[in-house]
Amino acid sequence: MMMVMFFGGCGFGSPMAGVEIMSYPTAKVYLDGKEAGMTPYKNTALIPKEVEVKLVANEMEWIKKIKLKNGTTTVIDYGFGKTEKDSGGYVLSMEKTGDKKRAGLMVEVIPDKSAVKVEGEAKGNSPIKLDDIVEGDRQISISFPAYKSINVYTKAINGYQLIIEAKLAEEATEREPDPIVTVTPMIKEKTVTIKETETGWLRVRKEANNSSEELGKVKPKEKFNLIEEITGWYKIELGDKRQGWVSSKYAEKS
Repeated sequence: MMMVMFFGGCGFGSPMAGVEIMSYPTAKVYLDGKEAGMTPYKNTALIPKEVEVKLVANEMEWIKKIKLKNGTTTVIDYGFGKTEKDSGGYVLSMEKTGDKKRAGLMVEVIPDKSAVKVEGEAKGNSPIKLDDIVEGDRQISISFPAYKSINVYTKAINGYQLIIEAKLAEEATEREPDPIVTVTPMIKEKTVTIKETETGWLRVRKEANNSSEELGKVKPKEKFNLIEEITGWYKIELGDKRQGWVSSKYAEKS
C-alpha cells in the first residue's frame, strides 16, 4: 500500500496547531466526539492539545488520540479494508529536539520489527529512533512480510524530529481448499496383502496418519480382511476384534 502525503507546517511561530486527514474510502471525521467534516479534511486553526480523532467509513471506525503541537500540522492517512486486519495507515507529526543542526526520525509500527528505510537505505527495524536523517525531502518506507507496505513522503527540518506511528494492513491471501478425502463403505470379501518393505514389517496404526499410535506390526505377504479405505490408507482386521490402519503404499487390495 502506498500512502503519499507531504508534511506541512502551520508556521512555526504560530500559537495554533493543525491536522490534515486523508482516508480511503471517504470517511466522516470527528474531533473529540464532534462531527468536523469529511475526508480529505484540513484545519490549521486548532488549539494545541490532545484530541481524539475518529474516522467512520463503511460501518467501520478508527479512533486514536493525538497530540496537536504548537506550530505544526499532524497528518493522518488511513485506509479501511473489509476488516480491522486488512486496514492500516499512519499518523505523522513533528516535535522540537533542541538540536538545530540535525533532523531526527522516530518510527513505531504494528507489527513490531517492521523494516524501516529512508531514501531506500535500510535503517533497522521498528521501533527505531534516528538522530539525523539529513534535512530535506525524504521518503520513509515501512514493510513487513505478508503485510502491505507504507511509503511516507515528507520533509525533514533541522531542530525537529519526525514521528511516524503506523499500522500495516495484512495482505489478502486466498485460503487453500481443504483436501478431498474419499471414504468408501465396508467392502465385503475384500482383502489386503502386505507388500515387501525395507524393514521387513509394516506398522499398523490406530488412526489413518503417520503420527498416530502404533498398534502393532504386520509382515509381507500376510493377508487381512479389508474393513474400510480412505485416500492413502486401508483399515484391516487384525483378529481378536482388533482393527487398525496400514499405508496403502505398502499394501495391495484384492
